[in-house]
Amino acid sequence: MKSKSKIFVSFVGINDAGKLNGKDDGAILTALKALKKVDKVQLLWSPTGNFRDIANYLKNEIINKKYCKNIFLHTFDLDNVTDHNEIYPKLLEFCKCNFKENEEVTAAIASGTPAMQVCWILMAESGDFNLKLIRSNEPKFSKSPITVIKLGTGLPKIIKQLESENKDLKKLLPFVNMNISKGELKIGNELIKLSPVQFAYYRYFLERAKEENEYERFPMFRTHLEFVKKIIKYHNDSFPESDQEILETVKLLKNSDGIVMGNFRSVISKINRKIKSILNTQNLSNYFIIESNGGKQALSYGISITGKKINIF
Repeated sequence: MKSKSKIFVSFVGINDAGKLNGKDDGAILTALKALKKVDKVQLLWSPTGNFRDIANYLKNEIINKKYCKNIFLHTFDLDNVTDHNEIYPKLLEFCKCNFKENEEVTAAIASGTPAMQVCWILMAESGDFNLKLIRSNEPKFSKSPITVIKLGTGLPKIIKQLESENKDLKKLLPFVNMNISKGELKIGNELIKLSPVQFAYYRYFLERAKEENEYERFPMFRTHLEFVKKIIKYHNDSFPESDQEILETVKLLKNSDGIVMGNFRSVISKINRKIKSILNTQNLSNYFIIESNGGKQALSYGISITGKKINIF
């Protein structure tokens, strides 16, 4: 009987940058070295930050180290890399579309966000897709480079570990300082340069986060008028001199119109790109961006950082 093809699949994570950041090999290269024989490597990368560069770096390293000749890179689009409700169905669909019954699939779960790691385990333990799970280990913590995760036991351990990691991370998160009179936003020591309207948008959601309010759901086509009023007020508080963008917003208010959701989302995207480019770490920036939750017809927006880490003055 012909043996099954051995397939290796993993998300690409920050820890996989290796030589790009002047560090040792990350989780993916560590796992491939330990596995020795792999017929095909499938890597999933998020189109944010520098994950494309890391994925291409990994491809070259895998070939140069002769771990595998067949490497495939896949863009994995997500609105929220921390939402397992979005990740799971997309990941399951990917596996069903890209892997065959005569292939033995090993998923390495050490790379990616905690939600991505949990989704691998949920998929394997539910039986939705047949997977073997492994986790790379740092040399200082284990003599073995990889650990095989046994089904039925992995999820509780991983969740407990992730809860501990997240708790420790939240303690170490920098403060957000917003100086209204100067129109200045700092995350830790990093200055985030926003346009006047972007600053007003961020203040709106930052104040809600400081008050520990739930994420706010917006109408499908236009924002509500209260949002428009607040944006105009916040703009004038920090930037008394009007610009064209705020004048257009004032016209909307006079006509009792909200901001078109396409324009609203465009401003949010620009804010998030600036934050991600400055913080340069996906897991860190996720706490400070204006993220969206829910389906396309019922999106809610908010900032996940705890109110205790926010100063507005």
